[in-house]
Amino acid sequence: MIVTADMTAKEIINDFKENYGKVRRLLDEESKNDPENEPYSSKYKAKEILSNMRDSLKQVMSSDSNLDKVKLDAMYGVILLNIGIIDMETEELTESEKILTEAEELLSPNADKPEAVITLLSVYNNLGILWSTREDPERAKIFLLKAKDLYEAFKCSLQMPLPIEQLVSNPETAVGDFMLLEKAYTLTLYYLAQVYGSLKQNLKSAIYCHVTLRRQLQYSDYEPIDWALNSATLSQYFAEQTGFLQSRHHLAAASTILDEYEEKLSSAESEDEVHLAKLETFKHRSADVARCWAKYCLLLMTASKARLMSDAETLEEAITDMSNLKLEDDENICGGDVKNLVFPDLDVLKYESKIGDKYLLTYQDAREVFLACQNWLNKAKEYYKLDTLASDYIELIQDSSQSYSYLAFFEEDDERRSKMHKRRIDMLEDLIKEINPTYYMQYCRQLWFELGEIHSDILNIKLDKLNKTSEKPTPHALKKINMLCEKSIENYDHFLDSVKDKNGKMPDKLEIDVIRPVISAYAFIGRNSMKRIAVDKNAQLIHVKKSLDSYQAVVDICKKDKDAAAMMQEEYSLCDEMAKILPIKINRLEADLVS
Repeated sequence: MIVTADMTAKEIINDFKENYGKVRRLLDEESKNDPENEPYSSKYKAKEILSNMRDSLKQVMSSDSNLDKVKLDAMYGVILLNIGIIDMETEELTESEKILTEAEELLSPNADKPEAVITLLSVYNNLGILWSTREDPERAKIFLLKAKDLYEAFKCSLQMPLPIEQLVSNPETAVGDFMLLEKAYTLTLYYLAQVYGSLKQNLKSAIYCHVTLRRQLQYSDYEPIDWALNSATLSQYFAEQTGFLQSRHHLAAASTILDEYEEKLSSAESEDEVHLAKLETFKHRSADVARCWAKYCLLLMTASKARLMSDAETLEEAITDMSNLKLEDDENICGGDVKNLVFPDLDVLKYESKIGDKYLLTYQDAREVFLACQNWLNKAKEYYKLDTLASDYIELIQDSSQSYSYLAFFEEDDERRSKMHKRRIDMLEDLIKEINPTYYMQYCRQLWFELGEIHSDILNIKLDKLNKTSEKPTPHALKKINMLCEKSIENYDHFLDSVKDKNGKMPDKLEIDVIRPVISAYAFIGRNSMKRIAVDKNAQLIHVKKSLDSYQAVVDICKKDKDAAAMMQEEYSLCDEMAKILPIKINRLEADLVS
């Protein structure tokens, strides 16, 4: 049926309703089953119908129709919006911009009308998406802020928005629906979060993410697994900004939503494939949230250690809620109060009460966080296994090692500190025996380097203990020190060999991500070679020459590679100095041996 200018308003609306129903079925249902070789088949069919609808309505709009102009514009605007979305999804961006701009120009004079507001908000949202796709976030932001302003102005008018379905079903008794407007506005906030992320305004992006999550809860418009994962991921950003109050709250919210979802899954008691797939997804994402909790613990321990090692003056600044951060809240997204990023309708006390959000000061403080960290890591390891998901499992073991490292920092007893580091050695050595360097070289490098560091840490503890006593060291103590030196050097050598070429030579130009560890490894080998205890002068000479070779390697790298010299200026300077001093010591030892 073709719409003509002499048709009645009822006929025009019925024709629109019938054709728009076909469009929605094509886009919402049939497009999901499009073949791979024709992925846009249903979309093209829908666009053809919409184009015919547009041509027909254009005739009506140019004639003396008895249909209300605002309603007619609203119907035409919906057609343009859908054509614009299809053009964007089928990568016709220029056409999409043209159609969406036409829709904006048509609807913006009626921005305060219930018939137009939902469609116009969606037009602004899609123009925001379009310009984000074109990697122009500044322009995308302009349209998304227009959508925000439109929503806020319409809310103040106390009118009820009219969705197009209501408008064409029964215009006389059409009922407004705020939910469609609220959902469209939630999308606006979500897109603004992405745009501000692209603009590197990370705090503002995070706040928009929070507001999006809060609205999804408020309107029960969310998928539990996705919501929990998004909240847990957002918590990581807050923790990195030392916003441990907000970070803990978002993690607690994620776990609470997962608990509610698990109850629903358990009550279903089904064994069909769909239910089993949901159960598997739940286990997977629960493990991911557990990892986020473990990261929270590690970041809290990291920040606490850094604070205690910094100047005493900064100890007074015990802010862990981001209240010290400045936010230009000209859009009034949180009232300028970043502390107020909570989910008021969610009871999260069960999880928040299990761990603190303040800086750690004592061993007992650190131990509580350490134990929580281990619990969450063990939970994650129930899903991530070495034989099935090796990369994730390796990272969990690395996190476990780091938690012991931070706990050791707070431990004052040397023997207990050494045992904590020994526990790290055991877990990392057991791990590296199980993984193949061919497939996991990046992880093997990290493990070798960390093992070199840990043996160095224990070595320094043992040497400090020797220096504090006036008693003559026992042969066992001396043997232990030499063994630690050798193990440290051995692991650093493994790391360095993995970076060298097939001929055993270090590349003239190092990759940027290995510059720091390579130079650090050579420097550690240089120092630890000198820490070996040997009465025999031949052995001493071997150790000093090994040390010189390592320091000289750093000098050679930095002379060839300006980036390395700039990045490691302090180490370069110290190694250069040692490379000039040690030949004197070597000459002296060689002279002693000759005499």
